[in-house]
Amino acid sequence: MNIKLINGLLFGALAGMSQVSSAALTGADEVTVNFPGSIMNQSSYGYGANQVPAAGGLCPETGGAACYVEDGVLIGSPTDGNGTNHLHRTGSITGGGLSDKALAYHGDSSGIYIRALDGSAFDLKSMIFQAPIGGTNYIYGPAMDMNNPLSDQPADIGLLGPNEGWEIFGFSSAVNPNIQSTDGYGTAVAHSFIANGFEGLVGTNSSSDFVLDAAFNNVSAVWIHYKGYPITPTDGIFFDMELDNVVLGAPVAAVPVPAAVWLFGTGLLGLVSFGRKKSALSA
Repeated sequence: MNIKLINGLLFGALAGMSQVSSAALTGADEVTVNFPGSIMNQSSYGYGANQVPAAGGLCPETGGAACYVEDGVLIGSPTDGNGTNHLHRTGSITGGGLSDKALAYHGDSSGIYIRALDGSAFDLKSMIFQAPIGGTNYIYGPAMDMNNPLSDQPADIGLLGPNEGWEIFGFSSAVNPNIQSTDGYGTAVAHSFIANGFEGLVGTNSSSDFVLDAAFNNVSAVWIHYKGYPITPTDGIFFDMELDNVVLGAPVAAVPVPAAVWLFGTGLLGLVSFGRKKSALSA
């Protein structure tokens, strides 16, 4: 018996079991959070999105303003002890007119935290992500000297230091009360870094201008923050980004392996064992 051949067949059969399929997100295949003015009627939105939720999945802490909720999706800032941590409403970044709004994040919060109200998993399919270099989003260079920014001109983007950009983390749980202690790295199951100055579509869709880590296709929370600032900055740094049209789809999960396939694998293992015993007896 050719043991190497059998081992090869076994490996190939088991490796081929890893396929994917979609599962519904709260009964819908896709949800788009596009911040219409009729819903986004506050000038700012609070924190606590990463904490154990209050009744109805809402943020337990607000900092004076509730977290944003649209179509079963909650968006706020993580709690960081600041007490005034918040996100901002801004004008349309898609040309949608006065009735269309977007979400803005800069140096008075610990980032943008996205989860479903019911804590269910999702695929971060796409989002419009705008962080152009300008008067509220500086280039500091490798030294990161807050007192001496190098430029506020898009043409100088080549001066960016390696840490000037945006980190996006994905988590398997919707509740992550201590993420700031490890800057997200301790418990994240997905991670991507986008250099500052980026403007375009970000997501797991292959057509995105920036394609995220594939693991973002099955997460229960997403956290976006400027690299090195998991809590609200206190050093005077200027950064600014805006978010719109956040599309969440059904999470992509492993397909349960049919019993017949496992039996096939078990049978191959039995053949391998039998072959080895036979070889030993022959010797």
